[in-house]
Amino acid sequence: MSAASISRTLARNRRKTPAIPLKWVPQSSLISTSAPAISSAPQPQQEKGGRSIWSKLFLFVPGIITFGLGSWQIFRRQEKIKMLEYRQSRLGIEPLKGNEIVPSSGSLDPLEFRRVQCKGVFDEKKSIYIGPRSRSISGVTENGYYLITPLIPVPGDPER
Repeated sequence: MSAASISRTLARNRRKTPAIPLKWVPQSSLISTSAPAISSAPQPQQEKGGRSIWSKLFLFVPGIITFGLGSWQIFRRQEKIKMLEYRQSRLGIEPLKGNEIVPSSGSLDPLEFRRVQCKGVFDEKKSIYIGPRSRSISGVTENGYYLITPLIPVPGDPER
């Protein structure tokens, strides 16, 4: 075979098939020709598309992180819904009488998010201001204090 016929054959084959990385093969492994031979076997170190493993990993990791955070948000939403339903159900129960609450019991869990009905007089001399505090309502920030005023039961009242 002459060099010109090999060149025409390679050009014809190249038009028919997609581009494949070419590798030089020594002449000693082929039938002797006057032109160097080319093999179309892919190289083992090179990947298709020319991307390395690191570039693929760099693109894959943000997707995994985003998927994980999205899943966490869905689970957190379910927890919040259950918590709000629990609080609303507890606030919907009939209020407790102030004189029926026994403070000596060890656990205060049954009183959590319960309304209490009581009669008494506020002792404004013993009021305590806690703050300064800020709160944000509809994007408007207001500064202020928490005011805690004790309620003194009326002596001799059976509904106190």
